[in-house]
Amino acid sequence: MEGLKRFTKGDLSQSELEVIKQVFDLVTRQSWFDDTQYSREGFAAALVSLFRCGMINPTQLERIAMFWALSDFSQSMSSAQRTKLKSLYSRGEVERQVCY
Repeated sequence: MEGLKRFTKGDLSQSELEVIKQVFDLVTRQSWFDDTQYSREGFAAALVSLFRCGMINPTQLERIAMFWALSDFSQSMSSAQRTKLKSLYSRGEVERQVCY
């Protein structure tokens, strides 16, 4: 939970944070999820960004997050994708903006 709080910068309520944590826990428990620190951090940042962009319905957030994680944070990600994610993590730039 502390890692998720860092990405929210303290501007989400406890109940909103709980919704995000439940989705995070559900997705990261999947057998296909790449359970590395850089993938967990990248996914947490992406999940918080989705929530901030208005994806606040827990069921919808769960569905979108599951597909996003399967696409970007699976154990079978390409070498190029893994290298990019590691690079962003090592520079402290895992947070990304998804709203335009």
